[in-house]
Amino acid sequence: MASAFDVVRTALEAPAGPDLVAAVESLTVGQVDELAERILDTPRSAALPARPVTEIWPLIPLRASLFFDHLNNESPATDYSPSGIRLSAATDPRVSGTGEFSSGIIRALLYSHGLVIEDPLSHAAEMHLSQHREFREVSRLGISSAVASLSEIAALLDNDIVATFYTGGAELNAAGELGNDILTALDAESASYTVQDAWDEFEVEFVSGLSPALQGLWREIRAGNRSPDVAPLRHAVEEGDSVLAETFIDVLRILNPRSIVENAITGTASTIALIQLLGGSSDVLCASPLMGRLLFVGTPDPVQQLRVHEVARTSVPNIDALSPTDLVSIRQSSDALATWRHDLAEALDYAERMRQIGNSPATVQQGVSEMLAEARQQLHKEAERSRVWRRENLVNFIAGGLGGAGGAVVGGTTAAIAGGAVSGVVAAFIQAAGQQQHVPGFLDRHYVAFAKPTAD
Repeated sequence: MASAFDVVRTALEAPAGPDLVAAVESLTVGQVDELAERILDTPRSAALPARPVTEIWPLIPLRASLFFDHLNNESPATDYSPSGIRLSAATDPRVSGTGEFSSGIIRALLYSHGLVIEDPLSHAAEMHLSQHREFREVSRLGISSAVASLSEIAALLDNDIVATFYTGGAELNAAGELGNDILTALDAESASYTVQDAWDEFEVEFVSGLSPALQGLWREIRAGNRSPDVAPLRHAVEEGDSVLAETFIDVLRILNPRSIVENAITGTASTIALIQLLGGSSDVLCASPLMGRLLFVGTPDPVQQLRVHEVARTSVPNIDALSPTDLVSIRQSSDALATWRHDLAEALDYAERMRQIGNSPATVQQGVSEMLAEARQQLHKEAERSRVWRRENLVNFIAGGLGGAGGAVVGGTTAAIAGGAVSGVVAAFIQAAGQQQHVPGFLDRHYVAFAKPTAD
């Protein structure tokens, strides 16, 4: 099925790249309107191609990306490191052509088999047509930026390494239902993980990622100062960190712990609902520990469940500062990365089989670690020889089962899962949505994350 990007290339008779961007920019506003309508006439995404559960294919929706964008920054107080993906950069004229969008995509692909992202071009077209006509001279810039961004990863799109989707909000009802279930579980009298716990975690993650000046401003406002010196915000903008300043202002504007936790829940629930809607063959990229714990809300201890479900935690070279050219070169030519992806697939297959016969999480984790040891050593050796990788700058790659470690495959009953007693409300949602008597395939998928390194 043709994508929105295919539609633009065909309509303007230009290949991906500068010529296509120039063709979009040469259109009149009326012609841009027509192009946007053609983009939105593209059939909405149905089920994505089935991917083996032994492959990692994270799905990233715009809603989750927007909320967790700031938490993707390195935060000294949390365990997670940035994945580097900012979908909002794809339609932002301020960073168009800088490689910010494509760098994040390729960075995630180095340690994954593929990636599924919400289509920025369809989103830009929808935003453009929703504007009054007098504002469309500005909103058209989002379409141009999206075309430029997708041109940077055109080879990945055309070779089915990156897939795009656009549902037009078809997942919202299910996401709302799941979000309500998560919130209800947080509010339960017996809940071991509550809204306040989630807020405390968010505040630690958010504040520790701020500059010292903004941290001071945050403390002043939280202490009750309604007329603080806003110079740190102006300084952040002047230093080019306008996105951080905007996030800071947005959080202050709705400085209500419950509202902010609800936003985090919405981002997480949207991700789960979209994966289910699109066939259940994608994985969850956790941008923060908060998102990871929300996956297991409704279990007796979500923090423990996150640890129990973990099957892999192994150090790999950190490629946070690589240029797009370096990233593409490494993805295409690195034998070590090819070995990593091959061994990762085998290790995930092993983990699934071991969980099915009832082995303990510790046994599974040890087995996976041993299976990935050689691939990890090859990555480290290649980093030592590389002019761009830094062996001393490591990051942990984490993968965990969404349902296997606590679900029916190790003795949990279908009724228990449907009731949320074993693997939480996310598992119960998937079970109910499948309307089956067994755990749907999505519960065999994984959550993945990058974390600060620990000693191997």
